[in-house]
Amino acid sequence: MKKNCIYILFLIGFMCNSLFAQTEIASFKNFLKENSTDIKDVIPVVNTKNNDLAILIADAKNVYAYKFNDEFKLTGQLSSETKKRKYKILLGSSIYGNDYKIFLTNKSNTQFAAVSFSFNDKKNTVKEFLLPSGQTFIQTISLKNKFYIISGNKINGNVYLNYINEDGNLQYIPLDISELRLLNEKNKKVRVVDLLLPFNYSPIKKFEENTPNSIESVSETAKMYLKDDNLIISFDNNKNITQLFTVNLTNYKVSTTTFNKPLSNIKSGRKKTNSFIFDNKIAVVAATKDVLSMYILDLASGNFIKEYAASKDEEILFKNSPIIQKGGFYNGYRELEKTKKFLRKITAGKIGVSVIKNKNTYLVTLGGYVEQRTAAPMMMGGFGGIGGAIASVGSVNVNLFFNPTMFAYNSFTNTKSTQIESLFDTNFDHIKDTEVPKNIFDKIKSTPKKSDIGYTIFKYKDFYIRSDYTPSNKTYHLRKFTR
Repeated sequence: MKKNCIYILFLIGFMCNSLFAQTEIASFKNFLKENSTDIKDVIPVVNTKNNDLAILIADAKNVYAYKFNDEFKLTGQLSSETKKRKYKILLGSSIYGNDYKIFLTNKSNTQFAAVSFSFNDKKNTVKEFLLPSGQTFIQTISLKNKFYIISGNKINGNVYLNYINEDGNLQYIPLDISELRLLNEKNKKVRVVDLLLPFNYSPIKKFEENTPNSIESVSETAKMYLKDDNLIISFDNNKNITQLFTVNLTNYKVSTTTFNKPLSNIKSGRKKTNSFIFDNKIAVVAATKDVLSMYILDLASGNFIKEYAASKDEEILFKNSPIIQKGGFYNGYRELEKTKKFLRKITAGKIGVSVIKNKNTYLVTLGGYVEQRTAAPMMMGGFGGIGGAIASVGSVNVNLFFNPTMFAYNSFTNTKSTQIESLFDTNFDHIKDTEVPKNIFDKIKSTPKKSDIGYTIFKYKDFYIRSDYTPSNKTYHLRKFTR
């Protein structure tokens, strides 16, 4: 009887904890929708100045825009008709007063459109534009409701920040980087634009603070971060150093920083390296088939904080999880015992490290993965017709630009990685004999949803919102998830 009571109390406590972790904060009828066409996608736009939220629901014919205040009360709505369909990729958004703009591009990132939703005037307009001659698209960034298209010029070596001003006109800010040089993988000095626009160009991935990321995504050698008012791009193409290119988005001054990597005495051809920026620190890792080393450095000063290392013949004492292998031919889960096997697997492909801070604890995930030739491309749904400007398209590129949270969430699918997880306190001392908690994405995945229609996840304030749509009664749901 006593055991049964304990079990019931435990179950009640678990249920209470689950309820606290996720709550439906709003649901509303899509009352503007009168046709029976399917919902293609839903786009959230967060006003970072006052925490208003616009939800744009797109079907094949129309887009329905609803605006809410920070208490999730409806304060405005409007709908628009389909017009054009050549712009297939969503890039980002900007907000001026009560006018919300969505930015789109074609598949080649050469033509652009700004789609405006004016909740005051109940009007929707589309304005097409091109980047100035010689500029090539690199990535996008948004800060304080202002949207920038980052571009580069291979001829003069300049980098530009393009934006649409309040009057709807394109303007750009040239960054003074003509004298800046970084090292490429062969230790040759090159221009910044040569690293931003390599021959086999693919957009740099963006990373949000304290959002879980898969080993696949963090194994990229170039990463983009937004910290305070600074745009930071890290380069790990050189196996001896990590290089940062920083742009202050308030005064547009630029700077570069260099961090030495571990295992500097080992020839670069024998090791794999990478880094990850978090909080006010940077983790820099290097590994060979024989040894692994991770530095924790102060981001501002470069001062050394901690090092953790392990050789192939010894146990990894700073891990809190088993050595885990995910995916592969059988798409399964395995635990490996030997450090030797771990090092061999993480150096067979790409290596990566990610760090999340949760209250007074840092969770470090360190590992590597091998690209799967037979794997299907990661898809996240398709867009319908925002102001007629979006056509159906796989959303890998969409979320790569617009919604890093959704991109990170989906990056955990279709994986073959080998990794360990470790817990550290605020001084980066290892917390021993402690189980690794589930991350926020694990909680979201384990919570049943209404449907896959209009399904998206985005960051709002200090928590996450998952949304989905019930087509039978045209109701849209917003559910809050906390760590």
